[in-house]
Amino acid sequence: MKETHEIIQQNCFDHVFGSIQSGKLCYGGSIEDDDIIEQLFRTANPNPNLNKFPDFICEKGFIEHFEVTSSRSNKNGSFMRREKAELHKEAMAKQAEMMLDMNSEPCFEGKTETAEKLHSVHTYDYFVLSFKRAWEHHIESYEKYSGDKSTGIFMVHYHDSALKQDTDFSTLNLKLGIYYGDLLKKPDYRGYQLTHDGNLLEYIYQFRDKIQYVAFYNHDGFNGDLCELICVENIPELLKLAKNKFRFHCGQIGTKHILFGISVPNPPKGGNNGDQT
Repeated sequence: MKETHEIIQQNCFDHVFGSIQSGKLCYGGSIEDDDIIEQLFRTANPNPNLNKFPDFICEKGFIEHFEVTSSRSNKNGSFMRREKAELHKEAMAKQAEMMLDMNSEPCFEGKTETAEKLHSVHTYDYFVLSFKRAWEHHIESYEKYSGDKSTGIFMVHYHDSALKQDTDFSTLNLKLGIYYGDLLKKPDYRGYQLTHDGNLLEYIYQFRDKIQYVAFYNHDGFNGDLCELICVENIPELLKLAKNKFRFHCGQIGTKHILFGISVPNPPKGGNNGDQT
């Protein structure tokens, strides 16, 4: 079933709020910041005007949700989203055809059909472009908003599962041919983390007078889900640890639908002798 924007938005909110309730702390935040964020989520209500900023109205501020992609995009959205929609349509057609075939010729052993596709290329540059376009679009909506702007959270949602991260040792000019042990250890979480991206952290910091916190939810089908909360005011402290330390790249990804059907004998009708008619 195709998810609506409202369902995707609410799922993101629920995951982030669940992370907060389970003890997730804010990068660059104090205990007071953690309390402020939790209170915003506790008092958040969906905006009854679905097409208006913000998505959630809180007791002392707002939460605005938007999605970003590492796929190539244009005014019609990401290529990956359109490819997935086309593949879903193909899978449903195959399912309907399989059901018709099995109605006319039952298959009690079971039958399998597949619909699959490798998606168009994903890149970190596409991700940065998508992030900045979406951010600036929502900043424009923020500027027009006349409600309570005391505290603002941008809740950013990435779910392509394509972006990966590695520790970047290329600038260290290390001597070759010697052993460094676990000093060259790769990060434990190999999916993308906004808190490790010095480039975008510097970009976000420009908006510190408007947006106080960022909630980043990476719904990664390979590395597991990850939620990060960031205090925008203290991003310079995070940059001391993150800037130029990590590099990001994208793998080739695809989508596959597996359809399985099996015929079931009709139950006997009438009588107790088990005769089938």
